[in-house]
Amino acid sequence: MPWDQLFLLERSFADPSLPGREFYCWQCLLLDGVLSAFPSRAAMLDIRRIAWAKPRTALIERLGQDHQSVPVLILEKVGPAPEKEKYANGLAYVDDPFVILHCLAVRHGFPAPYPGRVAP
Repeated sequence: MPWDQLFLLERSFADPSLPGREFYCWQCLLLDGVLSAFPSRAAMLDIRRIAWAKPRTALIERLGQDHQSVPVLILEKVGPAPEKEKYANGLAYVDDPFVILHCLAVRHGFPAPYPGRVAP
């Protein structure tokens, strides 16, 4: 069974241009928190945590050299597609964290964000 693939950065990373500091991607941690809150639903995704440093080979292999931003949800052909999907290498994907949250709700049964603050 094909599964949607969600790429997130590793939970903490260093930037060599800013030595001695540790960072996180807030968009990735937002999604990581939702995944942690609903583990049975998260189990229906292929979740990949990748390094901050480029090149990000796993993404290049799927979407191409020009598409290395994370978070990104690569959509399999089954299931409803969002209006804001993009395409690369013949694959549909979304890279806006709020659209990803919407897809998790619509495609995978996660609860939806409370209305009024987050809109796809």
